[in-house]
Amino acid sequence: MKKLRITIENKSYDVTVEDLTEADPYQISPASVQTQAAPAQATPNATAAKPKLPMDAGAVTSPMAGTIKSVLVKPGDTVKQGQPLVVLEAMKMENQITAPVAGCVKSVDVKAGDSVQESHVLVVLE
Repeated sequence: MKKLRITIENKSYDVTVEDLTEADPYQISPASVQTQAAPAQATPNATAAKPKLPMDAGAVTSPMAGTIKSVLVKPGDTVKQGQPLVVLEAMKMENQITAPVAGCVKSVDVKAGDSVQESHVLVVLE
């Protein structure tokens, strides 16, 4: 459980947030499917890209849902640790997604204007 303070229009709210993710969010055990009913989720955008599973060790994933504003690298580029790779807009804020390690860009899996969800693979480094 995390305690957070959210401020909306100069009014602060203290909230407690529970992390419901499993160790491996892409693997669901049959027991959990039988004992827990999944909440109904509305699809906000039918054309939203589905997250690509991070299969490569060098996968750089989105930390949150949002829209890709710009892609700053292309396959074959050499990047330094901390170098911006993608600009992601979420909640009306632009967030630079940076390279966690130095390497070479193997692939870019998004383009400007794409909608992404949390854990969506953006760039793969090698």
